[in-house]
Amino acid sequence: MALIPVRVTAQAPNRHNIDFSGSWELDYQLSDHPSEKIRYLYIQARAQAERAAERAKNSGGYVDPRIFNVQSVVGLGRLTEKIAQATVLTITQEDDHIVINRNDDFALVCDFGEMGWKENAIGIEGCAWDEDQLAFQIALPDGLSVFHQFSIAADRSRINVATTVKVSGISYPFTLNRVYMPFEPGEGMFECTYTIANQTSCTLSGSNE
Repeated sequence: MALIPVRVTAQAPNRHNIDFSGSWELDYQLSDHPSEKIRYLYIQARAQAERAAERAKNSGGYVDPRIFNVQSVVGLGRLTEKIAQATVLTITQEDDHIVINRNDDFALVCDFGEMGWKENAIGIEGCAWDEDQLAFQIALPDGLSVFHQFSIAADRSRINVATTVKVSGISYPFTLNRVYMPFEPGEGMFECTYTIANQTSCTLSGSNE
């Protein structure tokens, strides 16, 4: 079945004069913790499924069996965690475009003069201003949609990136909020090490001194 591009109302490029440019480093303390959020949403989804099953049992109605697949919340959460894994953003912005380079991932590029959702060989993708937030969307033919919503504090002290993943047939979209702080390259705020037991563990630079 052919995909139909979503049309958005034309608007002046960057009419809020938002500037995301700079180098930004993930703040682990202010960002969502994926495992905790997955656990919370799993409990919510399971409770919702149990309530729906109880109502159906009492009324003799039909319940779509897909609502009982609460385990899908875990898989969706892990996928979102993988998609939102970038720890450093290097952002270049001009009057007519923005390039968001993410370590360990492909860059997000938006041409302010050609905003909106467009159909291409892989599905639908594009960018648009949502008031003072910059939104990116990728929608694939298999029902997977990924949204990135960028917002910046008025004093440029932090950037929030809300990454939402939706899959057709699963009624629970999953969103991770990641907070990034400005830094000078070579002077990162966190020192991270990888261990088998704890995976990635990060501490403030100089905290052991």
